[in-house]
Amino acid sequence: MLAPMKRWWESQRDRHLFILGTITFLSASVVIWAIVYFFFLGGAQDPDLEDLRNWTWAGLFVGFIVLIFVGPEFLHYQGKWSFLMEILRSTSRAELGRQRKEADEAATLLGSVWSARLKSHYIEHGLAKGKASRVEDEGHVPEDLIINWWRTEDSRLSRMIDVDIFREPWLNRSLGSVGFVVTILQLCNMSFGIVRNMALERVNTLIIWDWLNGERIDSVPAPYFDDISGWILLFISMFLLWVSFPASGERPEPKVTEMDEEE
Repeated sequence: MLAPMKRWWESQRDRHLFILGTITFLSASVVIWAIVYFFFLGGAQDPDLEDLRNWTWAGLFVGFIVLIFVGPEFLHYQGKWSFLMEILRSTSRAELGRQRKEADEAATLLGSVWSARLKSHYIEHGLAKGKASRVEDEGHVPEDLIINWWRTEDSRLSRMIDVDIFREPWLNRSLGSVGFVVTILQLCNMSFGIVRNMALERVNTLIIWDWLNGERIDSVPAPYFDDISGWILLFISMFLLWVSFPASGERPEPKVTEMDEEE
């Protein structure tokens, strides 16, 4: 009965890390929500949250079971990936030669794309024979999007504003994370509501401009899509998320004038 699933899992070798990471993240999020619901929101006694109680219990049970089985496997893959990233950043032939066996095992576990990248790295540093090629242009894995965003020093924003601080990965991650969180919250706000009404039901859409101005009534029943200030906030947050991703193409080098050369 499990044979078809095993064959499918083996066919997704290049996506194992991404699949395990996604499942682990979702399961951990559900468990964290259950902890917040029961211990901080008082969901076990609050009648206003009673409609979420059964779903939260089910999510806690399923999420915890999934984490027990999937979590350790993801940590194993994550450890191999971290080790392989260190190898791909290394330029020491002695270091590469000493850890070659472990690197080969890690690349084999992660999939054919990572094996090709490792081989290309060996060729580039004279540890293997062959012709070096840009493997990144030939094969991609789903986690590339997150990896490239996490480590980029050449974001779209840094191209728009050529200031060194915007090339710092920590600032880029912060801007992207804020943009992502605010985008999700504002979409939920407009579609379902995040503010309580007079009956203490969380079904009202917060009017951003009225809230900032301290209006007595700053929300209306959801869904509500006529708030211009809400759309402005949504577009700004989506823009922050978009500009935090790596820019395409090579970064243009600054032009050096004859006067600069003389100095």
